[in-house]
Amino acid sequence: MKISVFIPFHNEEKNIAELVERVKKGAEETGNDYELIMVDDGSNDNSFEEAKKCMEANTWITLLQHRTNFGLTEAMKTGFDKCTGDIIVFLPSDLESHPDEDIPVLVNAFNDKVDIVCGKRLGRGDGKLAASKAYNFVSKMVFGTKLSDMNWIKAFRRSVLPDLELRSDWHRFIVQILISKGYRAIEVDVKWYPRKSGKSHYGLKRMPIAFFDALSVRFLLSFTKAPMRFFGGFGALQMLASFTALILMLVGQFILGSYRFGVRPMLYFIVSMFLSGLIFFFMGFIAELIVSVKDEIRRKK
Repeated sequence: MKISVFIPFHNEEKNIAELVERVKKGAEETGNDYELIMVDDGSNDNSFEEAKKCMEANTWITLLQHRTNFGLTEAMKTGFDKCTGDIIVFLPSDLESHPDEDIPVLVNAFNDKVDIVCGKRLGRGDGKLAASKAYNFVSKMVFGTKLSDMNWIKAFRRSVLPDLELRSDWHRFIVQILISKGYRAIEVDVKWYPRKSGKSHYGLKRMPIAFFDALSVRFLLSFTKAPMRFFGGFGALQMLASFTALILMLVGQFILGSYRFGVRPMLYFIVSMFLSGLIFFFMGFIAELIVSVKDEIRRKK
């Protein structure tokens, strides 16, 4: 088995050398072949130069560079394409995770029934615990997952990559997306360490973005499975409501003689609701066609 350790970084020049040494020690402890894929996501300090020195001294390191800061999701897309190992281990560059300790723990947790292994932080003290709990609570509510720390270090089989769609800031939802595709995930306890140098790139301002991204991912996961059920359901409810309102209006107007609202405005409302429901039905058919074409393209690839 071969292990690909993937680490993106941005302005982490003082951490690079120690990071590489710890990766080497942790990967060797597993007893497997290994490689390190590093992506410099537009650093404006000497991070790239430090990483380049490490690469020149170690043939098992591959270094890639973004000319500007595109964000973690784009860095993942760049790095994952270069990973050749059977297991991909994703780690941060800030040394809050110690690779020499965590790589063996993550890799050794795999068995025939496990596709993803997530690290659960113990002793976390970065002041973001409340925000992290809120994020994981929302994830559990939206995606129905049972894991408690899905947005940190993780390892997964490279074979899952064809089912992993990444865009925007979807790096937060790798585990959720893969679980929804039927892959199996577990958690293992790992230690958290305070950052020695540099500063965090994540804060509370990202919470609203994460919330809306979670809704977007959940919608698309449901949408791609059965779009007609989603749009058709809304359409059927609206048309049923329009028919019900029409019957009540007719009964009140012509049988009971007690209808007190304007007939014409109510009729306009009923027609509008019916047409809206009909539009939802047509949207469902179009969405089914789009998903079918997408699946056909994927099969040809």
